[in-house]
Amino acid sequence: MNCACSAGDNGEYPEFFNESFPVARKEHTCCECRETIPKGSKYQYVAGKWDGYFDTFKTCMGCYRVREDYFSSGCPFEYLKEELQNCLDIDYLEVPESEDEDANS
Repeated sequence: MNCACSAGDNGEYPEFFNESFPVARKEHTCCECRETIPKGSKYQYVAGKWDGYFDTFKTCMGCYRVREDYFSSGCPFEYLKEELQNCLDIDYLEVPESEDEDANS
């Protein structure tokens, strides 16, 4: 299943980039879900130049898989949650109220 909207078609393509999948030597924060990427976990690391500026992005494998499964045409880094809400009307990062209440009990 792929989103049929224009995600990734917004002029934010890099001049150049490099992608790798290292194993974390220390904790990092996922640029999409903002969760911790634990030490010892594999993650996506992308470094490149967009609109004249060099930037890097670290994405946990869960968010990477969502991006790959639903946005084969591309999704700008740090916009995965927004694109899922706009295109599929789902919020995969929100904890349902019943689960949130259970955690506080």
